[in-house]
Amino acid sequence: MESTVAIISLGGKQHLVSQGATVVVNKLDSKEGEVLNLPDMLSNRTVQAKVVSHQLGKKVNGLKFKAKTRYFKRYGHRQSQTSVEVVSIGAASQKATETAKPTVKKTTPAKKVTSVKAKKVTDGAS
Repeated sequence: MESTVAIISLGGKQHLVSQGATVVVNKLDSKEGEVLNLPDMLSNRTVQAKVVSHQLGKKVNGLKFKAKTRYFKRYGHRQSQTSVEVVSIGAASQKATETAKPTVKKTTPAKKVTSVKAKKVTDGAS
């Protein structure tokens, strides 16, 4: 029996999604309507997600204040976000299988260190 949930990585964060779910993530460099093929972090499946829209998040207000110096500054920030809808959670794919395999780092043998002996310098007038 296949699971209907998957864990995907978008914008440096991992999200637990199911088919038909809409997820709001940090802004992606994809156009609206574009379909993304994402690997599932748990198994060798491919998750297809469609970019629904780009928008700004809630405004975060902040202020700087220093007592007795008449210093008072206000600022605000709105994070750019992207809404992504999960279209399907598919079967195993070759690309997802390749990314799920652990990589083995090749190591080179250490170089042998040879010691250099200092020669004793003698005067010819002894």
